[in-house]
Amino acid sequence: MVASLNREQRAAVEHGDGPLLVLAGAGTGKTRVLVHRIARLLESGVAPWEILAVTFTNKAAREMRERLVALCGPVAERMWIGTFHATCARLLRRWGEAVGLPRDFLIFDDDDQQKALTALIKEAGFEDQISARTIAARLDYAGNRGLDPLTAFGGPGGDYATQFLEVIVPRYRERLAREKAVDFAGLILKVLELCRHPDVGPRLAGLYRHVLVDEFQDTNLVQYELVRHLSSITRNLTVVGDDDQSIYAWRGAEPRNLLDFDRDFPDVVEIKLEENYRSTAVILDAANAVIGKNLDRRGKALWTERGGGDPIEYLACGDDRGEAETVARTLRGLVDDGACSPGDVCILYRTNAQSRPLEEQLRRFRFEPKVVGATAYFDRKEVKDAIAYLRLLANPDADSAFERVVNVPPRGVGAATVEKLREVARARDVGLLAAARATVRGHGPAFGGASLGAAARKKLGAFVDLMDGLAGVRDGGATLAELLIQVVERSGYREFLEHDDGDGADRMRNLAELVNVASDYQAETADDEPGEGGAPADDADAPAARGLAGFLERVALVGAADGADGRGETVTLMTIHMAKGLEFEVVFLCGMEDGLFPSLRPREETDEQAALEEERRLAYVAITRAKRILYLASARLRRVWGELKAQMPSRFLDDIPPGCFALPRRPAATPAAPRLAAPRRAARPARDEFDQRTWDDDVPVIRHDDDEAAGFAPGVAVRHQAFGRGRVVAAHGTGAQQRVVVEFPGIDPTVPMTKTIDARWLARE
Repeated sequence: MVASLNREQRAAVEHGDGPLLVLAGAGTGKTRVLVHRIARLLESGVAPWEILAVTFTNKAAREMRERLVALCGPVAERMWIGTFHATCARLLRRWGEAVGLPRDFLIFDDDDQQKALTALIKEAGFEDQISARTIAARLDYAGNRGLDPLTAFGGPGGDYATQFLEVIVPRYRERLAREKAVDFAGLILKVLELCRHPDVGPRLAGLYRHVLVDEFQDTNLVQYELVRHLSSITRNLTVVGDDDQSIYAWRGAEPRNLLDFDRDFPDVVEIKLEENYRSTAVILDAANAVIGKNLDRRGKALWTERGGGDPIEYLACGDDRGEAETVARTLRGLVDDGACSPGDVCILYRTNAQSRPLEEQLRRFRFEPKVVGATAYFDRKEVKDAIAYLRLLANPDADSAFERVVNVPPRGVGAATVEKLREVARARDVGLLAAARATVRGHGPAFGGASLGAAARKKLGAFVDLMDGLAGVRDGGATLAELLIQVVERSGYREFLEHDDGDGADRMRNLAELVNVASDYQAETADDEPGEGGAPADDADAPAARGLAGFLERVALVGAADGADGRGETVTLMTIHMAKGLEFEVVFLCGMEDGLFPSLRPREETDEQAALEEERRLAYVAITRAKRILYLASARLRRVWGELKAQMPSRFLDDIPPGCFALPRRPAATPAAPRLAAPRRAARPARDEFDQRTWDDDVPVIRHDDDEAAGFAPGVAVRHQAFGRGRVVAAHGTGAQQRVVVEFPGIDPTVPMTKTIDARWLARE
């Protein structure tokens, strides 16, 4: 049974009693080792019910059980194999009454918890002050560490959240007790209570002869405390993990559980699995070089007998649109040449917001993107909310848009108020926004004014004022991008997300990407005549109004026709966090830029060095997903809130040995109109090269000697209708395609505000 194992794998499988630490690098066959070790224990006389194997996902548990059944037969069905939550639920069904939990208890999943917290927040009158996501994040933070959320200092939300937790948490606990329920964090915490119970605790300590834990680097403090207790009598604890793949500290994982394992078990036998069966030598050399810069790790280096492999391709692009197009075009070439099929490919990125231009360009090149672990970009709630504001601005009678945003973010306009507005709208044959305006500004019951209390009228009036103010922005010369920024700011959405300690930062990035979408659309349609695309001719002088109808049509139809004929070819897109444990023949890793990857945004509870080391581990995970072909891509400029920001190539690129990269070569010239972001392939990015080159070095130059183009040279004074007087910093492109970077005075006169603007919206001073 062990003849096919290598020496280190065999040593781990044949280990007898006592603690065992298996350091299993990416692609080294750790699941195989776990399965064969369990089979060996069964062969040696250990009863199947005396073995506990803990995994982190139901998929991993199913795979382990299936492989054990295939190897050992039906006896494996009697083993304890499952996730931490499933294992704890099973223990609580048997002994939970000892800690006040009935056998028929219910389990609150994340959605159940969110709904319960939302209801409690509303009952307490806090709906305008804190979100259920923030409360849930604080509960999760405390639960992962075994702390009381009412006294845990420094968790998500800090002191701001604590004042609300003091009211909500006791009520939440009362609701759980009333409904005979426990949430995910409570499953483990309740079992820890059992471990401390004078009667049940000793029974649990001797329940299993062997405890085995997969992905040990991802355990949190309470999970580690649990497995230590369950193995405390026999000390037969086998942990398998890779400190170089510890990438979940942000959700409570504690890498020190693995790094300091020998402190709790000084007699531990440590075995390293370093022979990789997945990737080529070139890919492994790159991964080893990146992770080798980390200081806080147990040393190991992946190697393979396969040797060689295709060199890594580096795609240096002008901007994020160019990056997406280059990736899609390169992939189209690979597929057409027979180098791979679409199903062999995964496109990885650091943040969900990066998927939008990739989805768009993949469809353009006849692929069907499959976004894993995230809602498709235009289906994400915050994106749909912002678009609903625009729909209401484009059509004040769009009642579905009104209903979506009238209380988003929460502003105290309840369902009862909206229902009364429906009555007014039906009676007067007007839209809900018109009914609201008449209700708060009209007089007498004919417009429903008498049917609303003063507080409801005031809150509804604030929304009407908001929409009227945004309409003024729309008609006052703002671009679509500027209009969207005003929607996010004036509606309070930015402030709302800044107080959301769940995924607020990611949701803000998605809104920033929507601003980029609007900016791209307006640049693409800059030559359209006023009135085209459905915009009314009398709005011709308002850029946002002129393009709004066409933009909303573009958004509504995005992707609807592409691939509809059944010829679409599915390509997988996901964040690096989602890709852990997976492998693909071909991997594109996008956004290799400092500030994006590594993100360089340390969490509140970590220092800068610890944050950077986790980012390196994330890069190691990303690189080792590739089996055969790896592309790394970056952009010199990336749009953030509609503005082009200069980007430095990721420091991780500097870590990779030059010999891992392909030789420098340029793609063949394409007879197309000059683009903002033409690609360039390079053997390795040098930092001084990016300092000296401009972002449009690789764009074919079409010279225009007209006075208008020459008038926006750096240093020229200009005026913009919204931002006032400024000075040109740089100008790119010519004619209708020209974009001008301008410094305007900021709120602080000593700190200028930089904007990238279509030249046609500027006047020379």
